[in-house]
Amino acid sequence: MENVHGQSSFPYQWIGEYEGEMIIASAGRPNDTVPLDFQLLEIVPDSIWSYVMNYHSVKWGEITKDYRYVRAKKGDDINFIFDEQNGIVMELTFMNDCFYGMYEVSDMIFINSFRKQGDTLFFELFAGPSSNPKITSATEGDEVFEAKSYKPTLVQSVVLRRKQ
Repeated sequence: MENVHGQSSFPYQWIGEYEGEMIIASAGRPNDTVPLDFQLLEIVPDSIWSYVMNYHSVKWGEITKDYRYVRAKKGDDINFIFDEQNGIVMELTFMNDCFYGMYEVSDMIFINSFRKQGDTLFFELFAGPSSNPKITSATEGDEVFEAKSYKPTLVQSVVLRRKQ
């Protein structure tokens, strides 16, 4: 959602501490849930923000993901970099108060969204193998269109509510 001046709410209305429970769904397995907390803080004014997600898993223990959102260039409200701080960086697009990302890692395709609505943040990640896509085609006039589809096998989603 944009504010009344036509500007996005990122970053200032996003900054803060949140908590929620992530649902992890894997094809053919029972769902799993993991309580977590999330914190977004400004590191460099209008340029770099910390993205820290702490997972409190009984099964896997305490896990912290400490990443960065980096504005691609000064004044650019659309193009961002998601920096995992380990050499991996991914491009993000920010549209309609939502970050969108698409990337491939180790023969898996990932698509994620992270959006704000009110005092709530919504994160979703979908993934599936990039190998063996289903390939179909259709003909319209003299043109042949080929489509490759990739079956999602993993979904992670969490509703993060601002801590009081």
